[in-house]
Amino acid sequence: MKQTTKRIVWLVAFLAVGSIPVFGKPFAVGPYLGQTPPGSTAQVFAPGLICNTGQGQWESHGHFSADGNTFCFARRRGVFITENTEQGWTEPKRIKSVPDKIWSPCLSTDANSLYFVAPYDQLHSFNLFRCDRTASGWDMPEKLGPPLSSSGCEWSFSLTADNSFYLASAREPKGIWYIPCVNGTWPEATYVSSVNSRKYNEAHPGIAPDESFMVFNDAFRPGGLGYADLYLTLRKPDGTWSEPRNLGPKINSPYIEFGGRISPDKKYLFFTRSNGWNLGSGRDTADIYWVELDEYLPESHR
Repeated sequence: MKQTTKRIVWLVAFLAVGSIPVFGKPFAVGPYLGQTPPGSTAQVFAPGLICNTGQGQWESHGHFSADGNTFCFARRRGVFITENTEQGWTEPKRIKSVPDKIWSPCLSTDANSLYFVAPYDQLHSFNLFRCDRTASGWDMPEKLGPPLSSSGCEWSFSLTADNSFYLASAREPKGIWYIPCVNGTWPEATYVSSVNSRKYNEAHPGIAPDESFMVFNDAFRPGGLGYADLYLTLRKPDGTWSEPRNLGPKINSPYIEFGGRISPDKKYLFFTRSNGWNLGSGRDTADIYWVELDEYLPESHR
């Protein structure tokens, strides 16, 4: 009898252990994927986790959601997303409904929509698209009409905390446009005349969530350090923007810097550094970088 009882107890214990969920080692743990924060000199973000720094590898347009618990980025094979759970960050997964040849992916404030630009009829003719998260995954992208898209080419953009767009466009006049979100719609576009020079090539606007400052890319301003540099402009009390300032050698390099994104807490700038524009598969290399912004911002804008 005792032997039978022991066998029953052992069997129950075995089944109980077998029913306990076994979690593998999480992909990453902690804020910003558990990465040690950078200082005022830009560093590769999450090397070996997000960024493969090998020749010909491509990661770009890193972007955190407003709550910091969703991170999306682009590779050659499309857009990838990782989310922070109780067990840690999930392994990045490709959003299958998003095509490979896209540019400037950016999450909505609630991380339930993904916006990007993609070709609509020929190479270099890009319009804005959106796909939404559903209970069964991400739905198919839909092309967004005017004023978000135009008959020209939309290059790149970022979103404010209220899902308003700052968009670089080839529509006339070329440059950065502001498209406010009003009750979930975007009724009109306004040319940001105090930033656009019409002399250079302002593009890739990275707007702070509260619109207090903006980082953008320009390839033609004098005094640049490389093919294309990042510049900072501050919003003034009257709503206009300060004279753009080159962010200097701790951020810019002889290569191309573009795709700026400001972290939700405004502490960090995320951007992409590359030796090309990803027009030849396997030829160009790109990595996501991040840098602390305290040194570059006046106290009033931090």
